[in-house]
Amino acid sequence: MKATHLMIAAFAIGILGNWAHGKQTVTLKSLVQAVFALLVIAALDQGRTQDIAKGLAGLFLVAVLLGNNSPLTAIAKITGGGAVPEKNVNTSQEGK
Repeated sequence: MKATHLMIAAFAIGILGNWAHGKQTVTLKSLVQAVFALLVIAALDQGRTQDIAKGLAGLFLVAVLLGNNSPLTAIAKITGGGAVPEKNVNTSQEGK
């Protein structure tokens, strides 16, 4: 898979994640950032720098998938999973 395709998938997942969390999906700032990042990756996605582009696109995709606005965290919130319950620690000094 080409790095440019990974970046497009990452942007689509990021938009889906924002929508799933009830946040604004596309702003002018995010659109400009996305276009710039896509142009940089597309420029690197040829010749000897193709492996670097794939690595950067992969890192970006992982960052989107593991971020706070990820669709995965939205699914975890809906299903009730992912939250670690706090331990009930008795901090009183009774009996000492």
